[in-house]
Amino acid sequence: MIFLLAIYKYNPFGGLQRDTLRLVLELTGRGHEVVVLTTAWDGPEPPAGTRIEIIPASKLRSNHANMLKFAEAFRRRLEQRDYDISVAMSRIPGADFYFAADVCMKTYWATLHSAFALRFNPRYAAYLGLEHAVAAPPSRTRIACIAQNQMHDYAAAYGTEPDRMFLLPPGMDPSCRRPPEPEAEAVRAKIRIENQATPENTVVLLVSNSIYNKGTDRAIAAVGALPAEVKKNIHLWLVGKLPENEIQKVLDDAGIAGQTVMFGQTDGVRDHMLGADLFLHPARNESAGSALIEALAAGLPVLTTDICGFAPFVRNATGTVLESPFRQDELVKLLTEMLPRLDELKKQTLDYAGKEDFCSRARVFADILEKR
Repeated sequence: MIFLLAIYKYNPFGGLQRDTLRLVLELTGRGHEVVVLTTAWDGPEPPAGTRIEIIPASKLRSNHANMLKFAEAFRRRLEQRDYDISVAMSRIPGADFYFAADVCMKTYWATLHSAFALRFNPRYAAYLGLEHAVAAPPSRTRIACIAQNQMHDYAAAYGTEPDRMFLLPPGMDPSCRRPPEPEAEAVRAKIRIENQATPENTVVLLVSNSIYNKGTDRAIAAVGALPAEVKKNIHLWLVGKLPENEIQKVLDDAGIAGQTVMFGQTDGVRDHMLGADLFLHPARNESAGSALIEALAAGLPVLTTDICGFAPFVRNATGTVLESPFRQDELVKLLTEMLPRLDELKKQTLDYAGKEDFCSRARVFADILEKR
């Protein structure tokens, strides 16, 4: 079979991009051919059986204008009918399937902006128009959701029919799983020594490419608000690409810049998770949260918010989920309560992760595509 996939831009770091590559690998591994339509492929050569078709974006146009042009190019590409199944990995209409890697924009943006802004701001109007064309009847595109809350939000926002939506399991890279001992402990010891974390220190890990959406400011402020005798033993590890000036100000305001190591953007964070003692992710906007699953699989206790699509996994593992509406003092309280219990919470996390399948998303999605 020939599968036509559309993704606006590919790089090796984003969660959507990693899902796209895993799906491509699954399909080509089954002997299918995959054509990927994109504005840029910034990464390693795609696997054999894959053809990349580039639709260049213009530097003279805004992002949303380029997205509209890409959606139009995809519509014209669909008319060629030289494929069996089409899959939109980005939020563009017309495909047989849409992989919903992000939150329902209409639901989330309504909490941030006025109805006037959403209607008359060209950026918001463009993206909401694309989402409406995918989700609202009479569209027949089937929507592959990665979290239960997405199905509720699409139905409430657009009247999306239940039979057009289905839920996929998590799609973590199997290499993120905790290795057997003594390898796991050796990795932990090595990365802690390299970053001057002693056995007595508690390492709190943040993984973020957005100070606001991922709640990075909330997390840093919570660590800064800990009692002095507790805070002095905390090391904060921050993985991800963030604006240096902004994140430095947040760290300075919290008084923990000297206790923070910033690793920047990286292909994988398994070693960081093995070296850390707690994963802190009080997000404001998170359709799923692949990093939550990766942390659980590494045996790293997680503290997160219920806004994350994968929060139920954390709730089942350790119960350490902050319920909405978010309150900063509740975050500080739960963090303070968790710190003395980290050994116990780590055991609960490992026990839970050993029973769960966190890696089958691409396989399950490919099964569904083949049946179609």
